[in-house]
Amino acid sequence: MDHKNVFHDISDPVAFAHQRLGFTPQGDQARLLATKHRYVLLNCHRQWGKTTLTSIRAVHRAVTLPQQQVVILAPTMRQSQILAGRCREYSSKLNLPLKTDGKNPGSLIYPNGSAILPLPAHPDRVRGFTANLLIIDEAARVPDEVYAAATPMLATTQGDLWLLSTPHGRRGFFYEEWMAQEAARHPWLRILGQVGEHPGRMERDFLHRERQRKTAEQFAEEYGCEFVTAGRNVFLDEWLDNCFTGEIPMFDENSREDLRLARHRPIYYLGLDIGKLRDHAAFVLLEYRVIPTGKRDAASFQPLYKRELRVVLAEQFRIKTAYRDVIARLQRLCNHPHLAGYTNLLLDATGKGEPVEEMVRDAKLPVTLVPISITAGGKVGVNGSWRMVPKVDLVTNLEFLLERGLIKISTQMPQSDLLRNELRQFERRSNRGGHLTYGAGSGHDDLVSGFSMAAWWAWRNRKGALTGPELKALD
Repeated sequence: MDHKNVFHDISDPVAFAHQRLGFTPQGDQARLLATKHRYVLLNCHRQWGKTTLTSIRAVHRAVTLPQQQVVILAPTMRQSQILAGRCREYSSKLNLPLKTDGKNPGSLIYPNGSAILPLPAHPDRVRGFTANLLIIDEAARVPDEVYAAATPMLATTQGDLWLLSTPHGRRGFFYEEWMAQEAARHPWLRILGQVGEHPGRMERDFLHRERQRKTAEQFAEEYGCEFVTAGRNVFLDEWLDNCFTGEIPMFDENSREDLRLARHRPIYYLGLDIGKLRDHAAFVLLEYRVIPTGKRDAASFQPLYKRELRVVLAEQFRIKTAYRDVIARLQRLCNHPHLAGYTNLLLDATGKGEPVEEMVRDAKLPVTLVPISITAGGKVGVNGSWRMVPKVDLVTNLEFLLERGLIKISTQMPQSDLLRNELRQFERRSNRGGHLTYGAGSGHDDLVSGFSMAAWWAWRNRKGALTGPELKALD
């Protein structure tokens, strides 16, 4: 059967959805699916149907026109692949022989030469592509520098651009495009997908619970599709709800349990922000454990294990605390028999240079010292004993771990609420040129700084930290 032109007669996406996919859009959904606008802005609440409708439109374009390139961008590769996966589900209903690009397992290649390609929101990963249709999902959470790097994909194709999102602060390209006057921007088709005025009973009950769980500003953004908050929070409340738990105990400095015979002894990562005149010194202690799952390999019958990252201690010092007092506290902690010789100390020496590093070395702490200079660059580098680490690497690594629930945080820590508040207020900011900065929307981010350094080094070195039998890991 010749699959190349089998769908050429269904040029109407609404008819295509109904006749070939068994989906009948209603109201604004049909308007979105049928639009001939090149530029589309969809500002909608979750579960409005944007993934379904966008994937139908992408598949329709791919199968009815030859040699089309549909590119999907989202904040993470996993999110891009979710939308591409929906495209694959709909394509399977068409009985088409699909292929996959070996370099991108989530891609779809159609018999007529068209392709759907999911990509992560990273400026260096989107360059060099062309697109007939560029879809940016969760656009309010995609950095401006990615938007600036991605739109040239359409230069030679005169292709279409779809931006889909729930609001996430009064900053960034999605907010600016939505609020801009028509005369000053492309002739966007704007579709607002708010919660209906007359929801059903089940939906009313759910929305009532959501109003109780969220602040008025959060509810207005999530369900009213209003741009309310001034910042763009990096770490979502739902991620933090999943990661903060009372099941993980805090580090017990009074414990003297003998761990010399432990099969998988914990390894510790201590992230220290030394502080400045107007900032707190703070540290976060992260514990890396290998834990039996209680299961065995079906073939070898060997016990299976998993890795677990735990935040077990967090402390913030008063502003202007002397460096010697901070280091004295570290001496007491790091000489604990559980930590001594099994701890990596990640020291933020940015802007302070060698004197702080020398003070720590002179203290002869029983740790592996890893001085870090946090940069605005794009690549990790080494300068002598120092690691030169872009702040974006520290933040995106922590974002990855929290989003996937790969790190647990003890609520038993005395300052766990303080850490949570800093994470909630931590923002990603960008100007129109795409330059990114990170920091606290209000207050301080010293614990977040220590946390991000410890998590970055722990995740970077997780495989080298393992001993014993082969481990089945979370990643």
